[in-house]
Amino acid sequence: MAALDRLTAALARARRIRQPTGERYPVATTFGADPLATVERVAVPWLGVRPSGVHLNGFVRRNGGLWLWLGERAHDKPTFPGRLDNLVAGGQPFGLTLRENLQKECAEEAGIGAALVQQAVLASTITYVTQDERRLKPDTLFCFDLELPADFVPRPIDGEMAGFRLLAATEVLAIARDSQRFKPNCSLVVIDFLLRHGLLADELSPAEQERLRAALRAPLP
Repeated sequence: MAALDRLTAALARARRIRQPTGERYPVATTFGADPLATVERVAVPWLGVRPSGVHLNGFVRRNGGLWLWLGERAHDKPTFPGRLDNLVAGGQPFGLTLRENLQKECAEEAGIGAALVQQAVLASTITYVTQDERRLKPDTLFCFDLELPADFVPRPIDGEMAGFRLLAATEVLAIARDSQRFKPNCSLVVIDFLLRHGLLADELSPAEQERLRAALRAPLP
């Protein structure tokens, strides 16, 4: 582990990766397995380590339809500044359960209390792979759904989000379909939510929906 930390520091000095954050991620063959080591978060994609994260779809029912709360990422964030995000999302660090991490992220990012977070349902798991000249990211996203009270309004607490907006699911669909306003992996979470709630039936045939479900669960290397 010390060797990995020295490598991380050298990569940061060479500006190949961002400066370390102090957050540790497990190095394991599968989620939940005993880690072989832990590594600084910013080095995870450079090393090709399998990360995971929690994402929260916060929704309300209004006028007979579903509406989604979305976050707008802070404009000074080093990754995807100003892009649309899920209501809450965060990487899964070493030493926390999924529920503990979700509760932490909800409090820090959107001011959602612990009692309300307990009502969130683990509804889906997404796997995908991205690769470029500097990183390999075989990622797993644990997607929670939370039906929120009609009068609930999220509040940006830790500066990760510039603000929040409540949009009809049909508008969210149009944004995901016709633009690149979402942070890429957050668009996967939104598409999965729309698919699970039957909101893509007018867009895709049953066979196309099934292919989409399979694509959201890509095998990881």
